[in-house]
Amino acid sequence: MRPRAAVLAWLAGLLTGGLIIASGATPASARPAPRERSSTVTVRLSPPVVTVGEPSSLVAQLSPAQRGRTFTVQRVDDATWTAIATVTGDAAGRAVVTLDTSTSGAQQLRVVAEATRGLPRRASAPVTLRVYPDASCTPRPALVDPDASAAARCLAARLDRWRAAGLMGLGQQLNVSNRDYRGPLVALGGRRVSVVGFDLEELAQGETYQFPEPPLDALVGLAQQGAVLSASWHVTNPHTTRSAWDRSWTSLDALLSTTTSEGARFWADFDAKLELLRRFQDAGTAVVLRPFHEANGGWFWWGRPDPATYKALWSMMQQRAWDAGVHNIVWAYSFAAKTWSGIRAPETLVPARVDVAGIDSYDPEGSSADRHDRLDLTGYAAVAKRVPRMALTEVGPENSAAGSWNPAVITRTARTVTPRPLWSMLWFDDTAGLKQISSLHGGLTWLDSCPTALCYLR
Repeated sequence: MRPRAAVLAWLAGLLTGGLIIASGATPASARPAPRERSSTVTVRLSPPVVTVGEPSSLVAQLSPAQRGRTFTVQRVDDATWTAIATVTGDAAGRAVVTLDTSTSGAQQLRVVAEATRGLPRRASAPVTLRVYPDASCTPRPALVDPDASAAARCLAARLDRWRAAGLMGLGQQLNVSNRDYRGPLVALGGRRVSVVGFDLEELAQGETYQFPEPPLDALVGLAQQGAVLSASWHVTNPHTTRSAWDRSWTSLDALLSTTTSEGARFWADFDAKLELLRRFQDAGTAVVLRPFHEANGGWFWWGRPDPATYKALWSMMQQRAWDAGVHNIVWAYSFAAKTWSGIRAPETLVPARVDVAGIDSYDPEGSSADRHDRLDLTGYAAVAKRVPRMALTEVGPENSAAGSWNPAVITRTARTVTPRPLWSMLWFDDTAGLKQISSLHGGLTWLDSCPTALCYLR
């Protein structure tokens, strides 16, 4: 060994504690520690304020995303952070935990991303879930029914809390006159929606078909699981007794009297529908009702009416419901987007007393000129000046054979309007094309982008 080499070996021995590494590899103890990757955990509640029994979830997000990271959900109990759930993050670094809302009170929560593979433990900032008793359901503004049931008040208060939190519910319409009426929900593969729509005329038909599970009972069950129920009414033409699309008779003024033949038929029909709504009331369930929808368009027999007649009919329906003791209705004015000159300005028909207003807008997919997915909300702003609670009561594609319409356009568009919509609801597949969430190419991805079927719009 040359003297210089011997000196270098002796120095190396001192640095390695007497161990001479002949291979030239750096000893593990001498390697620099892996650089700590900066990561953050954020938490959102969806929603942060609920009434006892209403659904709420905690959504944790790790940034940058890391699949498989273990999250521990903690709650403050007796001034101590106590673990209440352990979940694994998905490929997007997100985890969703359903929270217990069975007891009123405040819950302070946080999420800890546990240490793994050299990455340190990270904790989120705390958030507070507030659970109120039924008695505290005080919607603002108050419902138009002075004797609104507790269920109706809580439903409206729930919508108001969505609005305050910047949340938009995602909904799916069902055809409850069809034996496979649950099909659009089953096709979601276990995913939930926060709003379920149905039609009163179809419900009346479905009640006569001896389905294994009566549709009304199923709808009550969905509401008890946390869904908001929204009902349209494709009412039969009271002069011809044909469908809602029969415009051979359009004299709504005849309905202002119960003594005309048309008035007698219409109000008898309305009373029968009130009995269906009463059954929801008896089950402790409220319903958003949007009668005479899309009246500013010309395709239903009640379309393009005299505004004074239309508003008078609304008032008569409301008073008749209240006189009958039906108080579980949240009244909704639903209008068509003013996409062409044949559709009248929707603000001219806003009823004197209304709780919610919503726009129905479909994107034509039938020609090459309509290839761009869009959602036309013309008329929304004008009505919103009169009604603070707004919704996208029917949206989606029209004449879509392939289902290529991307519902992500709904969320993008919803973020551009004020006030933000409380929910958006897609129809079921019908003769006019593929419409339901599961049938659209981006439908399930869109639904998954909004954990618990509530999209944050801000």
